[in-house]
Amino acid sequence: MPLLEMKDLHTFFHTKRGIVKAVNGVSYSVDAGKTLGVVGESGSGKSVSAMSMLQLIDGNGYIDSGEIIFNGRDLTKLSRQEMYKIRGNDISVIFQEPMTSLNPVFTIERQISEPFMNHQGMKKEQAAREVVKMLADVKIPNPEVVAKQYPHQLSGGMRQRVMIAMALACKPKLLIADEPTTALDVTIQAQILNLMNELKREHGTSILFVTHDLGVINQMADDVAVMYCGQVVELAPATVLFAPDCAYSHPYTEGLMFSVPRLDTPANKRLEAIPGAVPHPLDLPKGCKFAPRCKYATERCQTEEPELLTMSERQQVRCFYPLKEERHGKKR
Repeated sequence: MPLLEMKDLHTFFHTKRGIVKAVNGVSYSVDAGKTLGVVGESGSGKSVSAMSMLQLIDGNGYIDSGEIIFNGRDLTKLSRQEMYKIRGNDISVIFQEPMTSLNPVFTIERQISEPFMNHQGMKKEQAAREVVKMLADVKIPNPEVVAKQYPHQLSGGMRQRVMIAMALACKPKLLIADEPTTALDVTIQAQILNLMNELKREHGTSILFVTHDLGVINQMADDVAVMYCGQVVELAPATVLFAPDCAYSHPYTEGLMFSVPRLDTPANKRLEAIPGAVPHPLDLPKGCKFAPRCKYATERCQTEEPELLTMSERQQVRCFYPLKEERHGKKR
């Protein structure tokens, strides 16, 4: 049963040049105890769709239409005061860059204490004891010492563990991880991903994992939503999306797959890159938004916009030619 359902969400931004449709009709769901990976290039609307859940969008942004149903309540209809009770308590966020997310003038103890004191009504001394427990849970050595330190005294990996501890302090039902491993080296990244999977199993927390890295998605996600130009272009379980014999896919998903290095790739073979760049949100192409970069695009793709079609019980693709064998004959 879905813990969270996003239904036809439209999040727009007012700019001097016009209205930017950052999220334009996005629908996906997160099941209880599961991880949904949201993947796509920068500018595809991944983070905006996630931050819309908590109304954490810039001042010129607004939710134009759609629903975000969490535990039976539509988050788009809640007041700011009602959202304060949900943020950090029922839904928490691990932000992309821990150095800018943590306050440099406060100790780790003070910053992790806030959710305990604000949401659970703990006294300062009790919250301090809970901080040490949380730091120990995220595998930080000498948690009593680290609690008294400041963010600049910690490494990048330890700061990210602190962010995870802060996010999980009140045992939220949903954890939004917004590219939490981007600034980390691969060794620390692997440790953080393993830690998140371990904590998910222990606490039963659902995770919305936002990233541009398909390798991370393959390791973390139960289901995957691929986004492009503010739309979901493919929605499928990870086991289906990454299956080598999968009959259907979106050309954008296929391009992302081909651009990932593999151990069995010959040393003299160049990786296949997706040509061009994501179009400017104020100058989107007519028809399929991916058509200008798609090697399978036809005249129909240039003029008509495809719907998100159900290919099987567990897979949806926004393409006129979702069958791989069919579109390979149309390669331009």
